[in-house]
Amino acid sequence: MPLLDNTARRVLFGVLTGMLLAAGTAAAGPAEPDRLDTGDFTSAGLTYSYETFVPATLPDSPALLVMIHGCNTTAAQQRQANRLDPLARQAGFIVLYVDGSPLNQLQRQCWSGLLAPGGESRTSGDAAAIAGMTRLAAARYHVDPRRIYALGMSSGAFETALLGGYFPDLYAAIGLHSGAAFGHGALGCLGPPLPTASTEYLAEQAFSAAARYRRVVPVIAFHGDADTVVPGECGQQAVEQWRVTNNMTLAAQGIPDRIPAEPTATAHGVTAVPDGYPFTVRTWDSPTAECPVSQSWTVHGAGHTWFGGSPDPASAPFTDPRGPDSSAAAWAFFSRIERTPDGYECRPPA
Repeated sequence: MPLLDNTARRVLFGVLTGMLLAAGTAAAGPAEPDRLDTGDFTSAGLTYSYETFVPATLPDSPALLVMIHGCNTTAAQQRQANRLDPLARQAGFIVLYVDGSPLNQLQRQCWSGLLAPGGESRTSGDAAAIAGMTRLAAARYHVDPRRIYALGMSSGAFETALLGGYFPDLYAAIGLHSGAAFGHGALGCLGPPLPTASTEYLAEQAFSAAARYRRVVPVIAFHGDADTVVPGECGQQAVEQWRVTNNMTLAAQGIPDRIPAEPTATAHGVTAVPDGYPFTVRTWDSPTAECPVSQSWTVHGAGHTWFGGSPDPASAPFTDPRGPDSSAAAWAFFSRIERTPDGYECRPPA
């Protein structure tokens, strides 16, 4: 066989290299798709279920957002309604959608934080079960333990308020959508009645619940001022309760400064969709951190529904796209917060 000259060698080398690169590309295959993992979790003899949205592309040690649905709603329905998945895919975090036990199903899928908050604690009730599911997901997906957040809708918000009190060592911040203050269940804040327990009493209860895990807990809240299921006054009380509770914590830590009674900033807007609702955003700064410690969104004329959710008719019972995007606003707030033993630190804006 005749020897190849230099030109022929270069041509052959290029062909072989191209074939090897093509083979390597083919072997790699398409990128891994997003996943929806499902499972069960048993707590105090009751079996709970969950769905976990895991984006295909994640950073090392991603954040985890726990989403807690409301009454007459399942985790799957909440997942379809609030459109957290596309946000998680874009920002690179994991979403855990928790579902109830057979007991919750007997309660019209309401969480016990609404119906029987006195039975909730670090070791009992739905609060303990949700915390257990949270820890399971955190370990399985190697999430950043400083960046775990809880967000609840309606009865899920009642439950989330309890999580903030009992598990400040687990959740860096909480979000309350159409909910109420810590421990203020249906008997105190549901339907026509206005809050029946004082803000100071509820603040002391949350302060006591945290015990040795006590730290400043950032809170974001959303409420419609035309809500006839959970009165808007209950949502306002929740924001004030957490301000008072956090000030108790600051005092216990020997920090002289306090979160002010009046908001640091107030902004007004209108949702940029046809017939969009006007809204007011009040923000309170922290005396110990550079990013806000609490934020309250009041949507004027809106009722008891998730704001800015899916326009799909199937989600119509659960969402109102005429409101501001609650999911995006909640993540914008959460994404800056990292839990510390005493409170939180601020990450740079995304």
